[in-house]
Amino acid sequence: MNKILILSHAESDLSALILAHCKGACLARFEELQALDLAGFDALAVLGGNGEKPYAFSAFDRQRIDAFQTAGKPVFFEYVLSCGLGYSETGERMTHHRMVYREGAARIAGLTDGDVLDGHCNELLTYWNRGHGEQILLSYFPYVPAHDHIVMDDEAYAKGTRALFVEKNELVCAFRLCNFRRAMLAPRKSFEAVICYVVDFLAGEHVSLQFLPPVCEHLAQTRVKEPMDVSDAVQAGLAWFTRAGILLDEGRNGVLEGFSHHVDARNGARAIAPTIRTDCSGETGGAYLFDFLVTGNEESRRRFEALEDFCFDAMQVKEGRLAGMVRWSNVAWSVCYGDDVARAILPTLLCKKLAPEMDRHFADAVEALRFLVDTTGSNGLRVSRTDQVKLTEEKLRELRETESGLPTAHHNAFYHAALLLCAMNGGPKEYQTVAEKGLSAIMATYPGTLRETSETEELCRLVFPLAALYEATGKAEHREWLYRVVTDLARLQHASGGYREWDTGYTANCSRRENGECALLAENGDPVVDLLYSNNWLPLGFAYAYHVTGDRLFYTKWLEIAGFMLRAQIHSDEAQMDGAWARAFDLSRDEIHGVPHDVGWAPCCIESGWTVAEILMGLQLMTLIEK
Repeated sequence: MNKILILSHAESDLSALILAHCKGACLARFEELQALDLAGFDALAVLGGNGEKPYAFSAFDRQRIDAFQTAGKPVFFEYVLSCGLGYSETGERMTHHRMVYREGAARIAGLTDGDVLDGHCNELLTYWNRGHGEQILLSYFPYVPAHDHIVMDDEAYAKGTRALFVEKNELVCAFRLCNFRRAMLAPRKSFEAVICYVVDFLAGEHVSLQFLPPVCEHLAQTRVKEPMDVSDAVQAGLAWFTRAGILLDEGRNGVLEGFSHHVDARNGARAIAPTIRTDCSGETGGAYLFDFLVTGNEESRRRFEALEDFCFDAMQVKEGRLAGMVRWSNVAWSVCYGDDVARAILPTLLCKKLAPEMDRHFADAVEALRFLVDTTGSNGLRVSRTDQVKLTEEKLRELRETESGLPTAHHNAFYHAALLLCAMNGGPKEYQTVAEKGLSAIMATYPGTLRETSETEELCRLVFPLAALYEATGKAEHREWLYRVVTDLARLQHASGGYREWDTGYTANCSRRENGECALLAENGDPVVDLLYSNNWLPLGFAYAYHVTGDRLFYTKWLEIAGFMLRAQIHSDEAQMDGAWARAFDLSRDEIHGVPHDVGWAPCCIESGWTVAEILMGLQLMTLIEK
C-alpha cells in the first residue's frame, strides 16, 4: 500500500477516512509543505475543499508538487485552482446543476454509466488549458431531467463541465468533495463509490473502507400500532424549533421560515431562510397547541399563545378598507395569500373546536376570513394572492363579482376548510356557503383540477377540506367526494406508507420546470415523496376524516402515514436537522434525494410551517381524537 501524504487546511471527512484505513498516511497543513520530506511518500492528496476559497499553491510549493507528480507518483487534487497544465479563475455555485457519470477505460465500481449524482449547491472550478488525454468520470450539467439515471450519448456528455477526471497519475476533482459526509452529497452510496475510487487511486490497491453513518439517519420500516407510538417523534420535532434557532423569542416574534436547500460543502452548514412568515408562525403555534392539549405542557401553551398573538396582533391589519387582512411576511408586508392565511389561523379555529376555554383570537380569525371572502370570486374560489397596492374599489368589486379564483386545492382547499371550521364553531354561516360553493367548483373539474406541483399534491390537499365539508353538511355527495379522493390516492401509496409523487400528463404548473418553483418529480414512477407540498398534509387529513366519519379505514390510513413519517424523520447530531423532515425522501434509498431544480426549496430544504409543524399537528391530532 502506498504511503499517502494529505495536504489540507484542516481535517475533513476524506482525510479521516484515509488516515483510518491507509497505513502510514499523514496529514499536514499547506503551510507545512516546505518543511516536509516528500521523498518518504508514495502518493499525495491535495484537499482544498474545506477552505474558504479554492486553494492556490505558492510558486515554490508548486515546484515541489510538480516534481512529485513528474516522478510518476499518484496525485489527487481536490478544489485546487491550478494543477497540471490547467487552471481556473474561481469557483462557481452550482445551484441547480447535477453530475452525470460516464464509464470508460477507468471505472468507478458501484456506479453505472448515466448515474446522476447531486452536489447540493456545491461549487465548481472550470479548468482552462487542460490536455485532451484525460478521461472525464463526472461532468456537471444544468437541470438534468432525471431522478437518478439518464441516457446520454457522447455528444451530449461532451457539453458538460468536467467535475472529476483522471489522466495517468493525476486525478482531479473540480468540486468540494473532502467533506462529502457533512455536505450530504447524494445519493450516499454513489458518493461512497467515488470516495472508494479516490482512495484506491492513492493507495495503489483496493482498500476496504468502513464509512461513518450519514449525517441524516432514518429509521428502518416503522409501524405505528396506536397514536401514542408517535410521542417520541413529536417531542423530537418540537425540540427542533428551539435547537435549530427557528423559534424567535419564545414565539413572540414568530418563527423563521426554515432552512433552504443550500448546504455548505465546506462544513455542512445549512443556509437559513430568514423570512418570518405568518403561515409558518401560525402552523408552528398549532404544533405547540396540540402538544399542550395532549401532554399539558405549559411551556407549549405559552408558545402557542405567543405565536397566535404574533399572527393577529403584529401581522393583521386592524383598521381601514383592508381590515382583517393578514400579511404574508415581515418582508412581503402588503401581500396576502389566502391559503397561507388559512393555515396560519387554522390552530385558532381548531382551538375553538377542541378547547373553547382557550379562545383568545377567534374573533380576529373571523375578520381574517372576512377579508378573504370579500376578495373571493362568485364561484367560491379565490385568486392565489392579492397585493395591497392593486386593491382599488374597482378591483375589489371585480374579484367579488366574477369567477376570478382558481380551481385548485393548492390555493383554495385549506381556505375552504378554514371557512367551514369557522362557520361550524360560531362564525358566520355564509362562510359555509362560500366554502361549499368553492369546493364544489374544484370537484367539478376533478380529477383535472388546476395543479401546482403534482397530482399527488392535489389529492393530499383535498382530504382535510373534504372531511370538514362532509362534517358541515352531512351530504352523501360530499362523503363520496372524500372517499373518491382517498381511493384515488391509494394507487400512489408505497409499502412504507408514504405516497409517491405522480402527475398524469405532467400538467402541473411546476412540473419539469426550470428557473422557478419546481416539482421533485422527473418521471412518473420515480420513488420520491414530497414532504413540502404533498404528504405533509395527510396525517392531519386522515385523522380529521376519522374524526368526522368514524370509519376505521381512515384510522388505518393514519397509522400508515404516521409510520412513514417516523421513517422519514431526520436523526442527526446536527441541531439544524435533528427531529425535522426535509422536503424530499427517496423511497428506494431511505435518504434525502430528488430532482433539485426548485429555485428555493429543493430536496434538502426544511420548512418550519408547511412541513415540520403540519406533520406534528397531524401526528398529535389522532391522540386528541382518541382521548
